[in-house]
Order: sequence, then C-alpha cells, then structure tokens
Amino acid sequence: MASPSTGTPTSGTAGTWVPRIDTPRRVLEQQSTAALTYPASADLEFVGLGVFGQFLAVRCSQPAWVSFYCSAQARDGDRSRPLNQDPSPSAGVMLDLLFEQAGEQLLMPPGASYYNAANPPQRRLFALLRPQTPGTAVCELDVTAVVLQD
Repeated sequence: MASPSTGTPTSGTAGTWVPRIDTPRRVLEQQSTAALTYPASADLEFVGLGVFGQFLAVRCSQPAWVSFYCSAQARDGDRSRPLNQDPSPSAGVMLDLLFEQAGEQLLMPPGASYYNAANPPQRRLFALLRPQTPGTAVCELDVTAVVLQD
C-alpha cells in the first residue's frame, strides 16, 4: 500500500499512515547505571531501538532482575511488584528477565517484541533494573534487537 500524498510504501489502519522502514535493522544499544547499592533499582531508557521491534538478546553485567515496559507509567506502576509475582496482563510489562550470573546473556525466543505505547509513539524503550546481590556495583545492560519501525 502506498501513501496517497507521496507514493511511499507505508502501513497503517483507520486512515492513519505510519511510515515503515524498508529494511529492518539489527541494533545493539547499551545503557549503564550509576553505582547501585542493593536493594536500589535503576530506571533505564533505550532511545536507539525505534518504536517497535523484536528482542534478540539481552546481556547484563551483574546478577539482576530486569523488566521492560511499554511506557514510563507502566514501569512506575510495576516498581514494587515482587520477583515471584507475575504482572497483570494489562500492566504494560513486555519482558521480565532474571540474570543469575555476572555477564550473562539471554537469547530471546521468537516473538519477544517491544513497542512504545505513547500517542504518538516515541522512540523509547523503558526498563527497570534491580540488582540481586548485596554490595555496590555499576550495571551495564545490552539489548540486541531488530528494529521494525522507527
């Protein structure tokens, strides 16, 4: 389908044209926390992963529980959820990961996607990192993804 004004290929619903990228691209983005003292947590925002995409792998430099969200509001609302409790289906939690070893990389299953729920969508992926070991450490979180929409 092409945009009526430009003839550029697009996708969309209900008369709203959403530009798509012609070739999905693989991206690695790394975020680092300040020094965290257990049980402190850190809010992270990934800005280079587009509006919509699929997770391929996530690596964390320290043992931690990491959750990804569709909005900052979802992250704030989920902040106090215990590790042993599943989020409600409408909570905006897209992915929960537990890293048990320093430097561990987890490969994501097919279909582990992310999106930004803002209207209009923004190039932001929100995360909450909660270290799991006593002490103070800087944590680095790497996300490798296929960006499907900028």
